[in-house]
Amino acid sequence: MNYLAHLFLAEDHAASRIGNLLGDFVTGRPAEIDLPLDVVAGIIRHRAIDRFTDDHPAVAGARRFFTGERRRFSNAILDICFDHFLARSWNDHHPLPLRDFLDQCYRELRTHREWLPTELADSLDARIEDDWLGHYATETGLQEVFDRVAERRPACAAIATALTDFTSNRSELETVFNSLMPDLETWIESLGPERLAVDGF
Repeated sequence: MNYLAHLFLAEDHAASRIGNLLGDFVTGRPAEIDLPLDVVAGIIRHRAIDRFTDDHPAVAGARRFFTGERRRFSNAILDICFDHFLARSWNDHHPLPLRDFLDQCYRELRTHREWLPTELADSLDARIEDDWLGHYATETGLQEVFDRVAERRPACAAIATALTDFTSNRSELETVFNSLMPDLETWIESLGPERLAVDGF
């Protein structure tokens, strides 16, 4: 799952949403992360969601839809594709309209900028101005996301052409998403509150 899905799957408070987002920005053992415990709990949940997603049988089978050099990056590409399908079907999953949800997340990130690593804090205003999290809903936006990921390192250049495999296998990939999401939501519910993961630190 990518940024949008992690925000969606978080508990309904700012610390959880920011923690679940920061799972892509913060490394290290949870006990060594110098953030409020509710934020750390969100980071732990993010990592657990990533493991569950990568191990899900439907996701494992979907890697075959990516060809050539792109197959090496199939996990990252799938995460981005899943955010696209979530954005496209948002009203089926969340009571808030997507625009309202994104604006809420942006406000929370600005309010709690001190929780963000320097890389994200320094670029936050530009990201929000660009509607960073709002790109996933269209194929044009999806291509922009692929381009940004590919630009991070020369070794990731093949990701820039991932839309080719996406459009060729769109229906099959959407079926994978529709199989994963209910399983993921049921599993998250079975885990109980995120804070349980940090009790006893």
